[in-house]
Amino acid sequence: MQLWNLLLAALVTIISLSSLAVNLNEVQNMKSNTISVALDNEQPLNDWQVTNDWQVTNDGVMGGLSLGYTQIENETFIFSGNVSIENNGGFTSVFKKPPKLSDDIESIDIRVIGDGKLYQLRVRTQVMGYELAYKVDFLTHPNTLETHSFDLADFKASFRGRNIDSAPTLKATSISHVGFLVAAKQTQNFSLAVHSIEFTE
Repeated sequence: MQLWNLLLAALVTIISLSSLAVNLNEVQNMKSNTISVALDNEQPLNDWQVTNDWQVTNDGVMGGLSLGYTQIENETFIFSGNVSIENNGGFTSVFKKPPKLSDDIESIDIRVIGDGKLYQLRVRTQVMGYELAYKVDFLTHPNTLETHSFDLADFKASFRGRNIDSAPTLKATSISHVGFLVAAKQTQNFSLAVHSIEFTE
């Protein structure tokens, strides 16, 4: 009887170790299926300047006076500035090229600390020879680290500010840039600290 108990205990141990190995492999696979966007940036950016693929686009391209800037603090990417509604302005944005993405990507996850204002997570794409922007809104709470997760199907297409309801569902392989936009109907300062941007299968 004692020998049988020892054999049974050994069998249970082997099964437990096998299950642990499977679980560890699953965790590793989950991690390997996440593609992170590098946030590092060498110097502050002004309108249309490019460093490490980050590009700030202010409404100056339309005559506006809004200004957006970027900086890195403690490995955190900070997009801040002032939105002005003068001269028919009212927005500023920043974009960067992501790593190569596969068809298996299903969502975009971001970890941010905001200022209580509304922002847009945006991606640029090429659809049938046209550059479209796909966007989704997210509201921040002041000085609070928050995680937002969006399925690619959550993003709505637009072209030069107009929604394109007939556009196809966003596909990861068509994404050329990812970034953020802030728009306002009154002059205001803003600050968005981005801790991570991840594409997840």
